[in-house]
Amino acid sequence: MEIPYNSKPRPDTGLYNGKAGIWIFLASEIMLFGGVFSAYVLLRVGAEPGTWSMGLMNKWVGAFNTLILIASSATVVLAWVSLKLKDWAGFRKWKWATIAFAATFLIVKWSYEWPAKFTHYDVQFTSNKTAADVYSGFMGADFKDAQKKIWEGRYDPHKKTFKDVDLKDMPLDGHIVGYWDMDGHHIVSSAFGLSFWSHAFAWRYDERNVTKRKGSYRDTFMEKGIVAIELAPTHGVWPDRKHAASGNLQYASASDDHTHGVGHHGVRIEKDQISRLSSYEPAHSTFFATYYTLTGLHALHVLGGILVMLYHMLPISRRVYESDPERFTNRIEITGLFWHFVDLVWIFLFPILYLL
Repeated sequence: MEIPYNSKPRPDTGLYNGKAGIWIFLASEIMLFGGVFSAYVLLRVGAEPGTWSMGLMNKWVGAFNTLILIASSATVVLAWVSLKLKDWAGFRKWKWATIAFAATFLIVKWSYEWPAKFTHYDVQFTSNKTAADVYSGFMGADFKDAQKKIWEGRYDPHKKTFKDVDLKDMPLDGHIVGYWDMDGHHIVSSAFGLSFWSHAFAWRYDERNVTKRKGSYRDTFMEKGIVAIELAPTHGVWPDRKHAASGNLQYASASDDHTHGVGHHGVRIEKDQISRLSSYEPAHSTFFATYYTLTGLHALHVLGGILVMLYHMLPISRRVYESDPERFTNRIEITGLFWHFVDLVWIFLFPILYLL
């Protein structure tokens, strides 16, 4: 028995079955993302000043991905219009363009944005004196203004909470580019980096937590015999390679962007100067826990859309189109509605995570 309204719209609703189904599905998706958005807002509003590190996000990368998805929304419509005009070659051209835009979005996320955060660490110092010694090399003569500038760039983008921030409460962030062991060897590697990111939640030194949890956290410093780390801070840059090679902090200058020192040389920080070493991961940051949840859930929807569109490019799709053009065109329209929803979610995500 043939199921009615697979291609033709119902006279009472004006919708064919697939279109009615996608609207019901999208309504459930709105509830899903609405709940996660609401959780983010509640956590954001209730966060203590200086604890919501959204200032670390790269706005330009987020804006680039936003433009990519907006462009993909245009090409997915052009693919559907081509089918309506019975232009199969035009349909394939615009559908491949949509897939390319979507793949670019995921590549930026998976190969640049997320890994960069997995290899990024905050060092909290044990005393004001230690913090002052380390920061003084990166802030120049105008110490207080530079401290305020860095704080506002990281944790206070609206410049409302900075008063007299204690340096001890202000972490130095960057990539760990090496370490020194008990024998005095200087190992230049990514030991704390991407190759070990799956264990990164345990790659921190916090003596109080190790004691409290009775060793449930691995003390990686002890395991590897590390006595000091070499951190390439993101808020200090050397003017050229000659000064970078010297590693002399007096040549470093304050920077409000995330530009790393030329070369791999960074600051030596002794183990006993570190109160806490934490990475930009969900286990260490409420902001990044919500960031990865929201962007990860959205990325899964992008990946799902890509898989569906790739199916439409298989030879079997051409046979379906030739046997029932209207039904196949309806499928493309349904896919387009889903894709517009995915793009719309990101248009909300971008300002919430990167700007507000």
